[in-house]
Amino acid sequence: MHKPLFLIAAGSVAAVGALLTATALPAGAVTSVRAETMARTTQDPSAPTTVTFSVSTIGTLAITAPTGPIDLGNSVPGNVGLDIGSVGDFGDVTVNDNRGLDPAAWTATVSSTDFVNTSTTGVTADTIPATDATYTIPAVGSGTTGAIVPSGALLGSGTLVDDTTTGGPITLSGTAQDVVTVTGVDGNNDATWNPGIVVHVPAGAVVGLYSGTVTHSVS
Repeated sequence: MHKPLFLIAAGSVAAVGALLTATALPAGAVTSVRAETMARTTQDPSAPTTVTFSVSTIGTLAITAPTGPIDLGNSVPGNVGLDIGSVGDFGDVTVNDNRGLDPAAWTATVSSTDFVNTSTTGVTADTIPATDATYTIPAVGSGTTGAIVPSGALLGSGTLVDDTTTGGPITLSGTAQDVVTVTGVDGNNDATWNPGIVVHVPAGAVVGLYSGTVTHSVS
């Protein structure tokens, strides 16, 4: 009668032992599982890639002006000493800067030859020196006749200086002189102005058609 009871008890103990053995973890197993879990959670979930590109330009810095001839007016012998010419007679001078620079800067200049009487030849009185002429740009404005009209990137940025107002009208000569200066502009820009060229006819001038060349440059 006791033997069957002993077998049942032994079977029960074996079952419990099996259960403990199946659920128990080997030494160090918990630490290993935690380390693996931490490794999975600390991996970078993103894959950043740096992308670069360059912007090049085939643009140029250029200036345009009327080809002429430009007629400044006339004076009769009795009006020797009269100033000839006024703002708006010359026509638009335009600088186009398509270089895409940051910052962009440029300076426009003007020079002039002497004015020679094409009707006669050979005497001093037949030449009016370039220094008897002045070059003026009216105050900076927007859309006003003869004014510098900034546009494009020049609107609201950079500095545009009318050099003919900082020290008064420029006396023309064979040497290039600054007339418009632009600094601190970002990207493409342009500016247009219509200068006034006034010639003071000297007392010794003789009758005739005088001609000279006014040259604008930009750099």
